[in-house]
Amino acid sequence: MVFLFYTSGILSFFIIFFVYVLAPTIGQTRVWLWSILKILFFSSLFLSWNTENIVLKWILIEASTLFGSLLISSSGTEKSFHVGWKFLLTNSYSLGLAFLGIIILLFASTPLQNLNFESLKYGLVGKQGLLVEAGILLTVYGYSGKLGLVPNHFWVGDTYAESPSQTSSIIAAFVPVSVVLAIKPLIDIEKGINPSIFNAANGLLFIGILTIVYATFILQTRDDIRRISAKVALFHTGMLTIFLWLDVGEELFYYLLTSTILIKLLVFLALGILRMDAGNRYISKILNHSTLSHKAFYTYLFALIMAFVFPLGPVFVLDLELIKIGVRSNKFLLLFFPILGAFFFYVALNKILPLIRLTNRNFSQIHYSILQTRFLFFCLSVFYTLLVGVYGLFVLNGDYLWIK
Repeated sequence: MVFLFYTSGILSFFIIFFVYVLAPTIGQTRVWLWSILKILFFSSLFLSWNTENIVLKWILIEASTLFGSLLISSSGTEKSFHVGWKFLLTNSYSLGLAFLGIIILLFASTPLQNLNFESLKYGLVGKQGLLVEAGILLTVYGYSGKLGLVPNHFWVGDTYAESPSQTSSIIAAFVPVSVVLAIKPLIDIEKGINPSIFNAANGLLFIGILTIVYATFILQTRDDIRRISAKVALFHTGMLTIFLWLDVGEELFYYLLTSTILIKLLVFLALGILRMDAGNRYISKILNHSTLSHKAFYTYLFALIMAFVFPLGPVFVLDLELIKIGVRSNKFLLLFFPILGAFFFYVALNKILPLIRLTNRNFSQIHYSILQTRFLFFCLSVFYTLLVGVYGLFVLNGDYLWIK
């Protein structure tokens, strides 16, 4: 599963990169400059996956904040500049809290041979107390802001609404999994030193559930397909905290991260196709048009189906695993989350389904080559995602589901 995760991450990046180079947003300038920034953004996060050094991992994630803020402003509008600054300041503030927590943990531990998580874990053996608990809490809570969880979620909607779909896709796909990889070792450390119910893991679960409920509730008020897509991303980010809290085995954990990357890729690729073909981002205004390519509509619809209920999709596989965990460990409240996902899909479906009333036509002739290129990359992504889903159905089994 680790190999599958890395392969999926690299493949998804290249799809996003080539879509940007071969089928850029209309009016996009300095494509190669922004392409270099995309490479730097992905490289910093990819390197963070490959280090166990707690400080270096933080530095690499913080570096992605700078590159991400520049990418957000690549559309060149005044609003995108404001959103880029918002992304930079809010994420840097959150990561500043995380770094303060790391400093406290290093201060509270016995002298370490290196700054790896495993070394820190041994350094904190027998070191219970308010200082250690505060360090872990600050670090996890700070990282949750970068993750985009409630109450530090306000950068998410604006970022995905005001940046090009390729920028939204690379941020949505790679930031959450990178932050989760930084949080998980801290949750493992906390288990050995803080058995109390008042711990960072339970706090993370609480704000994760709030994020899921918030995304579902706010979705009902949204008319903007960009912000609908942002709520889909927010919902799945909240679901990551459920699996973190459960502390599932490595196989299921990396399958979860793989699924997160692929689903975010599909949703934002489909968003870019529908928005460009429709010529507008607001559903009410799109409905005022007489025609729409049903190919673009069904592309976005299928992305939503894959994100929640498609039987061979990786999210469906994860829902099955969540149900198994709930039944086998008598945590029946876990059964609520797949149901909530189905309800979220129902609300999103009712939002976009009226678009089917518009008369069908081919892709917009003005942007035909760009849309066709994006559609081909979308089909490639769907094919690969289905392979991952089928692989999960055959490979995952109960041996990986038990809480450690």
